Amino acid sequence: MRHFNALDDSELQTFFKYPPAEFNRDTDREKLGLALGAALYTPGSRPDFAAKIIAGSYRRDTFSGLATLMICLEDAVADTELESAEANVVSQLKELEQAYQSHIEGSPLLFLRIRNSGQLDKLTKLAGSSLGMLTGIVLPKVQAADLKPFFSALDRASESAGRKLYALPLLETEEVLFAETREQALMDIYSKLRYEKDRILTIRVGATDFSSLYGLRRPVERTIYDVHLIRDCLISILNKFTKAEDGFIVSGPVYEYFTAETDAWLSSKPEKVLWEEVQLDVLNGFKGKTCIHPSQIAVVNAGHIISHETYEDAMLILAKSDTFNGILQSPQRNKMNEVKPHLSWAKKVAAQAEIYGVLNEYYKPIDVLNHIRAKQLANQV
Repeated sequence: MRHFNALDDSELQTFFKYPPAEFNRDTDREKLGLALGAALYTPGSRPDFAAKIIAGSYRRDTFSGLATLMICLEDAVADTELESAEANVVSQLKELEQAYQSHIEGSPLLFLRIRNSGQLDKLTKLAGSSLGMLTGIVLPKVQAADLKPFFSALDRASESAGRKLYALPLLETEEVLFAETREQALMDIYSKLRYEKDRILTIRVGATDFSSLYGLRRPVERTIYDVHLIRDCLISILNKFTKAEDGFIVSGPVYEYFTAETDAWLSSKPEKVLWEEVQLDVLNGFKGKTCIHPSQIAVVNAGHIISHETYEDAMLILAKSDTFNGILQSPQRNKMNEVKPHLSWAKKVAAQAEIYGVLNEYYKPIDVLNHIRAKQLANQV
């Protein structure tokens, strides 16, 4: 699969100097973590997600461009429905396993959000080899004490799956949020995750859970960065987990609003604010974002496209880094490129460019998004 599959070869050539690269669940960890992009959640109680994957429904129309589908057995499922949702997930995975080779290659990467390690062991016994349909397991509400039993359960799940399943820890507890416990909680979690780095695809954050701990909910017209109590926690997480030498990828938090009207695109308040928030996510070091509605997919992924000018600067720094460590004039003659302090940035730009593509000169990411939206709108008429 690749990002922006709504665009045909001619359209890709129009917009991109270097189009997005192909990837799959066997792509190396750092590239794959970056490639997750817009991660869409669906409840584990949904009875037809396997049929939709097999039919290719998650690869077209409003779902086009979706690379990451997360099946949720946690907050999306009521406690009274949990047992039936677990049985449904097992049944759906077995259905996918039977159809795998001929029907679902190229479909979104599939992840399962569990409640705890005990539940993962239960599902491992019930699902067996069909867990191989998954790329990874999301562990919510992570505390340091949860990690050892979780990784042990993940080992058992991987053995049944016949492949390595990645871990996607989700930070969203009061210990991480509240100022008096935050630093110690993050340090304890970081210390344990650092030793499991090769098994961690992304670290995720739960801004909705964080907000609930203060009884807050942002309105549609505000980004999460306007809620300063939550912003400060997110910045602490980024400070702990996005050091260049560690290689962790941290995914951005959900934006809870979407446009209900089928003919409104980028003129609506939710999409304008989401677009602004994605820019702030990327600026601050998040890569990818949790989504709750398919209309958010194109907005999130387009926000990760690399501009022609940014790519030129990064390539110049990388090309000179082995022989020169001083100041370079940018190709556009509008900024200063310093090889030593900008080198890690340039490496990240190169990796992101491979996955999301590099635009032709004079195009901006918003142009690609507008074009994709126009095609989607035309298909609805």
